[in-house]
Amino acid sequence: MSFKSILSIGLSALLMAALVYYVVKGDNLMNTNAEMQVREYAHLPEMNLGWLSLKDHFIATVGPYSGRGEQLKNLLVLADAKIQPKSRFPDHPHNDMEILTWVVHGTLQHLDNKGTNQAVPAEHLQLMSARDGIFHAEGNSSNESLRLLQIWINPNSKGGTPVVQTAGLNQKGFNLLAGPEQAPLILRQNVWMYVAKFENDEQVFEIPEDKFAYAVSIGKLAWSGKDLKDGDGLVAQNGKFSIKGTGQAIVILQKKK
Repeated sequence: MSFKSILSIGLSALLMAALVYYVVKGDNLMNTNAEMQVREYAHLPEMNLGWLSLKDHFIATVGPYSGRGEQLKNLLVLADAKIQPKSRFPDHPHNDMEILTWVVHGTLQHLDNKGTNQAVPAEHLQLMSARDGIFHAEGNSSNESLRLLQIWINPNSKGGTPVVQTAGLNQKGFNLLAGPEQAPLILRQNVWMYVAKFENDEQVFEIPEDKFAYAVSIGKLAWSGKDLKDGDGLVAQNGKFSIKGTGQAIVILQKKK
């Protein structure tokens, strides 16, 4: 299915997306009152090609499920992918798409027709703003396993020279890595991406009243007292939640209206 076909799938409201979730609420730990709707990793559509395995939180772009799934407002794709050593996607094009790739562990190798040859290390985020068009390949040229989260965001403007940039964590707690302004990576959309690393500690994230979040839990983390499994996703809104354990928390904010 073409990218235009994927993008033609109608916008799904938050409540419609939540039909495939079960609902849990925060347990008032540290005055937490965020409402959470959890989507279990085990129940996500899965695709395995041997060299590549992935789970799709929203619209699938590879394999037999390609084109299926529902987007969450401007969040079109969130693929949890594992790429075996010495393997990569073949060269392929993108245009008018904001593509974020968070490297959970391992090293992502990116090459494109604009002259970029870039190794993105673990706990770093790459932005590829495709704009007028970019032809690229990405994969794992190392001898170690690679896991990444790839996120496609529908931009609010089109055209222009493609941009490829990276940013990493530079402080303890939640780091704003991408957003429409005042972020290391500038997105062409009202979407904000925060990431935090946990080393058997506890941190709090507060969701602004005018926004909702989609988050991915990596490792062994409890969200407001609710133990989530590695790779679980969740929709959250209305307040704050505490996160405790060891792993990574990826939080993507969008405006409610």
